[in-house]
Amino acid sequence: MKSKLKIIQDLLREQKESVFSEGPTPVTTAEKLTFRESLKTFSRMGESVYSSGKLKEVVESLTNIVETAGKLVTEAEDGDGVDRITAGRQMKHVESSLKEFNKAANEVMINNRRMEAAFEDIAEGIQKYYEVH
Repeated sequence: MKSKLKIIQDLLREQKESVFSEGPTPVTTAEKLTFRESLKTFSRMGESVYSSGKLKEVVESLTNIVETAGKLVTEAEDGDGVDRITAGRQMKHVESSLKEFNKAANEVMINNRRMEAAFEDIAEGIQKYYEVH
């Protein structure tokens, strides 16, 4: 019977041989075709990455809507005091939700800037060797 040390040494030798003896797998024709098609759609991917400018517009619009709605609710003089109190509470809740929305949108925009920078790095690296469309 083999000793435990001998078994471990044999396993290590087998792993070394199998890991280092194999070269990179050649790229198939199908993979080359898929790669070529991907290069043709590279600029469309960029459009998706850079489309976050709309989010800033949405944030500004929502802020204006909530601010105006708050003013209109507090200025409303017809109706009883109970409705005003209820409306005021609801508007505070809406304003709180707007703050959360703004915070989340800010995080998205920051992450999107990081994503844009990473995309530009990828594009720069790929364009050194391939023509992208």
